[in-house]
Amino acid sequence: MTRLVSRLELFLDGSPVCFDLRILALDQCTDFRRRALLAESRVPRGRVTTYARLAARVGAPSSARAVGRALATNPFPLVIPCHRAIRSDGSPGGFQGGLTMKRALLEQEDIRFSPSGRVVLDQPFF
Repeated sequence: MTRLVSRLELFLDGSPVCFDLRILALDQCTDFRRRALLAESRVPRGRVTTYARLAARVGAPSSARAVGRALATNPFPLVIPCHRAIRSDGSPGGFQGGLTMKRALLEQEDIRFSPSGRVVLDQPFF
């Protein structure tokens, strides 16, 4: 547990961190939720993806809203960084910690926002 806490502190200080997902009780999640969370966990720091792209990655291309719900109830926030998923139009979408926190986490990863509040993509979606 001490290792997890120290890694979370590093993450919150802005350092790139990879978490060991084996410590998570992912077996308590439904199959779809687990697949959505694992797909989101692969989005690297400083990149974003969309709910639709995640849905396609888990083999359910018409299930972007279901992916959004799976991420909205992520029992492992920060360890599985669901703040990296945004809407296809570049708007942030939702976040269980609130949109102010989602934006702050993304900005900490050097993700920029336009004056209208949409993510400015310096590189294509992950």
